Amino acid sequence: MLDEALAWARRTFDTSIVSTPDGTVHDRLDYPLLAFRELVANALVHRDLDNWSAGLAIEVRLRRDRLVVSNPGGLYGITVERLGHDAVTSARNARLVALCQHVRTPETGARVIEALASGIPTVRTALKESGLPPAHYVDAGIRFTVVLQRTAPTPPNTDLNGSEQRVYDALARGPLQVTDLQRLLDLSPANIRKVLRGLRSHGLVEQIGGRGRSTSYRRPSE
Repeated sequence: MLDEALAWARRTFDTSIVSTPDGTVHDRLDYPLLAFRELVANALVHRDLDNWSAGLAIEVRLRRDRLVVSNPGGLYGITVERLGHDAVTSARNARLVALCQHVRTPETGARVIEALASGIPTVRTALKESGLPPAHYVDAGIRFTVVLQRTAPTPPNTDLNGSEQRVYDALARGPLQVTDLQRLLDLSPANIRKVLRGLRSHGLVEQIGGRGRSTSYRRPSE
C-alpha cells in the first residue's frame, strides 16, 4: 500500500520548474515525496485496528490548494503539541511498528519505518526545504488528519481570535457541518455558529445549503 501510494503521488502531483545554484533546471513536485511517504507510513502503522474501525480506510485527498492524509483513530499517548519534539513516540500498534522497522517495501527495498520518532521531524524538514508551510495536525479522537498546504493558511488583512482561527484552520479539510466542527474542536454549537457568522462577514467562509437543506461551511477557494 505504501509503494502504491507513492506511485500514485508521482503520477498525480503537479510539478513546478526550479533552478539550482549550478545552473541546471529540474521539475519539483508540489509536495515532497519524502514528507508524503512518512505521513502515509505513519497512517498505516498507527491507525486504529479495533473492531469499530474495520470498515474504515486511510484517506488521501488531493485538493487544489492542499493535500490531506487521515486515518481512523486519534493520537495515542501523545498530544498534537508534542508531535515531533523531544524524540517522543507512542505506538498504538507496538508489534506492528516493530515489524515495520525490519520489513522492506517490494518496489524500493526501503524499510517501512526508518527510526522511531523520526517521521514528524522528517516531514517538517522536507516541507521547509520545499518552501511549504508546516503541516497542520488535527486530532479528532476517532480520526487523525494531516493537512499540507501550498501556501500559508493565514487569511490576508484579517485579525482572527483564537476560536475563529481554529475554525478557519479546521475548514482546510474541506466542507464541514457544525456537528463536524463541534467534534473536531470541542466547541459548543452556539459558539461555532457565532464564529462562522464572523468568518462569513469577512468573506473567509461561505455557507452551502440551508433553508431546510443540510448546511455545511467551506472556504471560498473550495
